[in-house]
Amino acid sequence: MVGLEPVLDYSDMKDGILKAISADGTIRAVIATTTDLVEVARQRHQLSFTATAALGRALTAGALLAPLAAKDGQVLLKFQGDGPLGKVVVDASPKGTVRGYVQNPNIELPLNSLGNFDVGAAIGKTGYLHVTIDHGFGGPHMSTVELASGEVGEDVNRYLVNSDQTGSVVVVGTHLSKNGVEAAGGLIIQMLPDHTEETICQIENNITTFGAFTFLMRRGMGLEQILERILAGFEITALTEVKPLSFRCKCSDERFVEALKVFPKQDLISMAEEDGQAEGRCHFCNEFYYVGKERLLDLARGR
Repeated sequence: MVGLEPVLDYSDMKDGILKAISADGTIRAVIATTTDLVEVARQRHQLSFTATAALGRALTAGALLAPLAAKDGQVLLKFQGDGPLGKVVVDASPKGTVRGYVQNPNIELPLNSLGNFDVGAAIGKTGYLHVTIDHGFGGPHMSTVELASGEVGEDVNRYLVNSDQTGSVVVVGTHLSKNGVEAAGGLIIQMLPDHTEETICQIENNITTFGAFTFLMRRGMGLEQILERILAGFEITALTEVKPLSFRCKCSDERFVEALKVFPKQDLISMAEEDGQAEGRCHFCNEFYYVGKERLLDLARGR
């Protein structure tokens, strides 16, 4: 059995995530850069520009939500709108790993009226965002909200407002050139008890003043610098060091073999005799796996 070699060397990634809180305890923030992991996704899935922008935002949102929502488990996001992109699915872990895919990776749309990739039209403005939180114990918690715009950030913000009943700001972005992903990242800011309307207004004003998240990244700013800009006027303390993020999948040769074991004996024999092998593909990372004729016959014999 063989699988594709990783498109990029994951060990070279410089993506990272940082959590912080304001000195007065009214703001909680998590901020991340995801450029390399989004580029891995683009190459693995051979994504169009529009699909890269959409999945890039969704991967960033998953990476940001994971440490807020699940300490030891997983966060699964599924954007299911009426746009041509189909489903956009992301699986993220608070340990810093994220993976995902789009149903129709080759869809390309014209730029919108602002000159940006039209992610909202690609995902669709009518539909649902399904969020599944697995805390690593007990049963998973599932929530569903209607899409706000299909632009990802606004949809995730609607989920947070509905689930936590508190104000929040979600910013996710992906900047592309003809060579691939130049910058990707984002942040989630949540208002904690005792915050004021002025707090939200100040943050929104800062975001408008200092420009897009990926613009700040392309100016060479690190996570701490970007956070200082967006939360200018607030005293912020980091809760963690910058922790690495990476695109990493849980699929493996062993998992593929285990999946084959559920097939009836006759089906395994038919695969072996008619096709000479079994082939499988992981939706999340586009990795292919193969099991040869002799191994299929061994599985049919219960070995």
